[in-house]
Amino acid sequence: MAHEPARNAIRTLLPGALIIAAGVVAYAGSLSGPFIFDDLDSISGNPYIRHLWPPAWLFRAPVETGAAGRPVVSLSLAINYAFGGLDVRSYHLFNVATHLLCALLLLGIVRRTLLRSTFAGRYDRSAPWLAGAIALLWTVHPLQTESVTYIIQRTELLMGLFYLLTLYCAIQGWESAWRRAWFTAAVSACALGMGCKEVMASAPLIVLLYDRTFRSPSWKAALQ
Repeated sequence: MAHEPARNAIRTLLPGALIIAAGVVAYAGSLSGPFIFDDLDSISGNPYIRHLWPPAWLFRAPVETGAAGRPVVSLSLAINYAFGGLDVRSYHLFNVATHLLCALLLLGIVRRTLLRSTFAGRYDRSAPWLAGAIALLWTVHPLQTESVTYIIQRTELLMGLFYLLTLYCAIQGWESAWRRAWFTAAVSACALGMGCKEVMASAPLIVLLYDRTFRSPSWKAALQ
């Protein structure tokens, strides 16, 4: 019994560490990839990312580019430019870091879902490892390559980050005594995601579907 806390810590932390290590290995070779296609207009040819102030600049990305109408994406590009100019490595590092944060959020969502009373304790011991396996597969899956290595596709990465964060905060809010804080964080994450890509508009529906599937006994209860 004395070793049980240590085992619990390992079960909790090790899957996340493995996911980060696998993601770093998978994408380490992409850090020197040059700007291509829409990167050229959205980044190297975009004068509006060369200033962090005034913030109105973030809403003036060139039309018909990946950053147009997406101020959160423009802000991320402006931060990259402020730290490294047009050094492509800083943009790639941002994308990889965002992808890894998404993976960790997915790990947390799946783990908490498997621990819900819906499953009557069936996955109490294996939840960290099952969630880790799912998130690890997602992290290194080839379908993720474009959004990680094609820099301006951080529109997808950032939207995915706030999408997962919205759901994660909602789940925490249902289970925590700090409901108001978690639900405020969920709404804030959803709003930030709206500034990344339009598909974020479906996030509230996904939260509702999750609520109905894993928590509420009826649609009426879920809507309430």
